[in-house]
Amino acid sequence: MYLSHPVRRMRDDPFEDERAELRVHPETDEAQSELTALVSELGGTVGRELQFGGVIVVVEEADVSALCELDAIERIETSDTLGY
Repeated sequence: MYLSHPVRRMRDDPFEDERAELRVHPETDEAQSELTALVSELGGTVGRELQFGGVIVVVEEADVSALCELDAIERIETSDTLGY
């Protein structure tokens, strides 16, 4: 799984009380379902699907590490990486 530098920073040293808006690319429909369930458990939101793949996910920075543990995720980047 590819993690952008800012995502690695959030995973390793999250800011308290900060939310992360991320572009997450699941590899399969099953991974998409697992992502949606996990984000819901964490109290975050899954936004719209993006034109070139992936979805926008908003979670607390402290929860980014849980996203990074999911299987079948191709990459995680900050949402402004490609200026969606």
